[in-house]
Amino acid sequence: MSPSRTTVTHVEPLAGYWLRLAFGDGAVHEVDLGGLLQAGGVFASIRDDRDVFEAVSVDREFGTIVWPGDIDLDPDVLRGDQPPASGRVLPRRVVQPA
Repeated sequence: MSPSRTTVTHVEPLAGYWLRLAFGDGAVHEVDLGGLLQAGGVFASIRDDRDVFEAVSVDREFGTIVWPGDIDLDPDVLRGDQPPASGRVLPRRVVQPA
């Protein structure tokens, strides 16, 4: 079975709070999490420590990204199909369309 279009298959931390994400359908997006992380709360350690931000990895079981402490984000939000619960828009660049 092939991954769905919103399944994250690869993640790469970039400058600032940007991530490059590859999805199951071959699309590659760059997403800026800066506004989301500024909210703090569960995201404070990711925002405040670059090493933690760069420790992001793909959770293959759930098809999304995860940081230490089991902090994850909805792949539909990362793809841009759904808005974050916070209502903050995630700036994005489409590097490679599906």
